[in-house]
Amino acid sequence: MNSPVTTPADPRVTELAPPDHTYLHMDTDGAPMHWSMILELDTTGGLLGLDEVRARVRDRGRLFDIFRMGVRNGRWRKPEVVLADGSWDPGEHVSEFAVSDRADLQRRVSALLESPLPRPRPFWDITLFTPTPGAEAVGQWVLLRVHHSISDGIAGAAFAALLADGEPEDLAEFERFATSPRFRISGIDPEKLKEAKAAFNDQHAAGGGKKRAWPSLTKSGRREHALFSTSTRTLRKAAKANDASVHEFVLGAIGRTLSIDPPASPQADVLRVTLPVTLDEEFRHTGNAVSVALLNLPGYETDLGRQIDRARGELKTIAERRPELYLAAADDLPRAPLWGLQRAIVNASMAHMHPDVHIGINPGFSRVRSVLGTPISTLTPLSPLAGYSFSVTVLILGTTTTFGVVTDAEALPGYAERFVARFGEVLSEALPSS
Repeated sequence: MNSPVTTPADPRVTELAPPDHTYLHMDTDGAPMHWSMILELDTTGGLLGLDEVRARVRDRGRLFDIFRMGVRNGRWRKPEVVLADGSWDPGEHVSEFAVSDRADLQRRVSALLESPLPRPRPFWDITLFTPTPGAEAVGQWVLLRVHHSISDGIAGAAFAALLADGEPEDLAEFERFATSPRFRISGIDPEKLKEAKAAFNDQHAAGGGKKRAWPSLTKSGRREHALFSTSTRTLRKAAKANDASVHEFVLGAIGRTLSIDPPASPQADVLRVTLPVTLDEEFRHTGNAVSVALLNLPGYETDLGRQIDRARGELKTIAERRPELYLAAADDLPRAPLWGLQRAIVNASMAHMHPDVHIGINPGFSRVRSVLGTPISTLTPLSPLAGYSFSVTVLILGTTTTFGVVTDAEALPGYAERFVARFGEVLSEALPSS
């Protein structure tokens, strides 16, 4: 079924780059490094069937080399990229679960967030969740999982082509995320790198060093998740009412929510946040083009204005000092000769950084809003927990903005649902009164 990568595959797409390796280094059975996208379907016109979804995926699965990519090894042994050969059936990557209610759906999705994708078959799969006869208020959902080594969330737009409706010209919007060269970074100016390192160290120290009050990621591997959505117009109105950009407002509102309703006692004085920053300003890459910057939010500040002021200052520091360059996996930086040693160094670096919370704010690109004639009601990203116990990933896509929350179920039991309920209150309170 699988064979080593050979021509006519484009090596610019199928040869993993250092930013892609990062997620193989961090990947374990108990903490798999795949991101997910969950689609809620509008079932007014009826439910999709497994066979028709498989047929669509079979039709699209050979469009791009990236859909055929899998990885052999990649943990303590050097990875080998393999491509599915001519006998591969993309339809085998689609499965279906019957769900009886929303709680059943929650459990099944969380179980998939916990479960690694099998190797070395192509590093993605799709799950259809269909309500059992008589089930109410469940709807039909689709979960796409993609290993982070194959693609980041921005380039992950390519995987929408597996399902999305449209003629070839409509699907052309996905090609740049599937056929552009895999992202590589090199030639970082030494002075900029020196300043980036200093900025990272300053942010790390301001966050309180390694002594943390926020509950740490455990080795349990258990995950919980929750979803929240609002209109993009509502989000912009709330930001404008508070003299903030959307980014500043989202960070400030999350900081306020975590301060009003912290998950544990004693409450953290400072929340150390990883914020993904793309290194590809044109958004024209395949693979991973994201590094992270550290920022610090107050863990006890319930005033939204002061949270926003802090977020604004932190974002200014990131824009001016670019701490993300210090953590960027560049081609030309020194690298350990052995793969296993590289893995140990990456994980030691993550342990040193010791983030509390991850907040990703992403633009959406797809103009396609249906699957097999069925409209998509919401599309929500869910990120892996890469060293932190709490993640909020935001997708601003057209008229709707969604928030996907993932938590370590042992470190923060029940907190994902608690957070989205309180965040909804914070958003409502932030809107203008008239």
